[in-house]
Amino acid sequence: MTTPAPPTPETTAESRRRVVSVALERFLAAGFSSVTMDDLARELGMSKKTLYEMFPSKLELLREASEFKSERWREEMAAIARDSRDFFERAGRTFQFVAELYSRLSHAYLTDLRRSAPSVWADMQEFRRKCVRRNILDLLEQGVRERVVRSDIDPDRLAEMYLTMTSGLLNPEVSGLTTGAQIGASYEAFVRVYRDGLLTIEGRRAAARRER
Repeated sequence: MTTPAPPTPETTAESRRRVVSVALERFLAAGFSSVTMDDLARELGMSKKTLYEMFPSKLELLREASEFKSERWREEMAAIARDSRDFFERAGRTFQFVAELYSRLSHAYLTDLRRSAPSVWADMQEFRRKCVRRNILDLLEQGVRERVVRSDIDPDRLAEMYLTMTSGLLNPEVSGLTTGAQIGASYEAFVRVYRDGLLTIEGRRAAARRER
């Protein structure tokens, strides 16, 4: 009888990443509380014992799924900053990517994080305060250098405005939004007004030329 080869670090990492990816999609769609480890084990085609060996608790799985989502965000923002030709392309790609993320969020997921997993919610808010704020600030500073974003308003205040408004969208008790589609659409409306308010006369002309 052939003895199965022991798992390698690569296959273990791949399996873990698959579990995290599937769990993240389920959490985003249905919320943290309503998704059970039994549900995930069945969908992944593995035993609940194996799943618990990888993740001793659902909270630990949620935490790693949240970190996975944040890492994907970092990678995408870095690629956008690297590959975009100017402020307008970078801003468009940035806001479109975030709108797509928001469109996948459910009321249950956002509510569950705050009530059932406050430590994960706190980590997400810290990520927004540091990484998201820094990314928006870099974008604004690029626009100022290119003379399409106003230089008479403190970029730090503008970055804080972005965080404050988007934080409200992500809080169902404040926004009243109950589906990801609504959150995504409201975010797109906000960033359109936000971006247009930032532009210089030259920037408005450049934006109009792009929209023709």
